[in-house]
Amino acid sequence: MAALTPASPADLPPLGALVADDPSWRYPAGGLAREGVAHLRVWLTAGPEPGHLAVVTEVGLAASVTESAGHIWAALARRYGPRLVLLEHYLAPELGEGMETLDLVRTGTDGSPHWSRVWPTPQDNPRHAGLELWMTAYGHQIVSRPVSEFDFCEDDDG
Repeated sequence: MAALTPASPADLPPLGALVADDPSWRYPAGGLAREGVAHLRVWLTAGPEPGHLAVVTEVGLAASVTESAGHIWAALARRYGPRLVLLEHYLAPELGEGMETLDLVRTGTDGSPHWSRVWPTPQDNPRHAGLELWMTAYGHQIVSRPVSEFDFCEDDDG
């Protein structure tokens, strides 16, 4: 995906208890009989309005999480309710170019997905400081990295 607009920190709720952790979660893909496999983790949110934050990590099996994001959001909203925040997590490729990313997925009124970048974000972006604070507080739970690694995020340009 090309450089994405950074997400708004206001769209990212504080995390509560982890309520689901399924490393082989099967999700609906594009066709009726198609499905993909991803690592799903779901937390209760600890904000003023209760809800859930779901993180779907691409594991490289079958369908793409990006191509199935609308179907994934709909399936998770049916299970966890409409107060759902969905994050798409990609691990850095073992070989080749690329980096680990975390993106907020929102759905339009027609069900089509739209993405904005949570991490990493360019340091000169006005939203960077707020996203960095959220990642410092909760990112280590999501991307399994030490908190100290979230005080620096590389610019998308290199």
